[in-house]
Amino acid sequence: MQDGGRPFVSQTVCSLYDDAVSFPDHEALNAYTGFLLRKVSSASFDAFSEVTGAHGLHPMHFGMLTIIDAEEPISQQEVSRRTGIDPSTMVARMDLLDGQGLVERTRSAGDRRSYDIRLSLTGRTLLKTLRKQGKEHGDRFFAALTGSERRELHVLLAKLAASLDEAPCSR
Repeated sequence: MQDGGRPFVSQTVCSLYDDAVSFPDHEALNAYTGFLLRKVSSASFDAFSEVTGAHGLHPMHFGMLTIIDAEEPISQQEVSRRTGIDPSTMVARMDLLDGQGLVERTRSAGDRRSYDIRLSLTGRTLLKTLRKQGKEHGDRFFAALTGSERRELHVLLAKLAASLDEAPCSR
C-alpha cells in the first residue's frame, strides 16, 4: 500500500486518477493475452506491496535486498545496474534501507569513492521473513493452478523475460 492506505499504482496513473485502476472482466478484453498478463501481474504486485508495505518497504526494496544478499559485497552502482533503478534515485533508496538498519555501507578497499553494500543481521532477518511471506502470498495467489501448471507458467514467463533481454521490443 502507498501512503494513505491506497494500493500502489504507477505515478502516471496516480497523477491522472484519484483511485487505483481496477481491471475489467470482459470476454472481449480477456481474449488478449497481454491484457490478462497485465491484470494478473497488477493483482500480484498489489498484494505483494501489502506484504512489503507492512515492513515500511516497497517491492523494489525486496528486489534490492535479494540482489545484495546474492552478490555481497556489492557496490551501490552495481545494485543500481542489476535492479534497473536509476542511479540518480539509488542513494535515496539505499538511505531508506540504511536508515532502517537493513544494510551496512563501508568504503570499498579497492575504490575509496565507492561503497561496499552488505546486508546487516537485521536485513538478513527481514529478508528471510519477506521470503517466507512472499512464498505464502504466492501459494495463495497461484492456488487456482496445480503445481505442474505453476512450474509451467514460471518456465514460460522466464522464457518471455529472457527474450526481452535478448531483443528489446521497439517502442
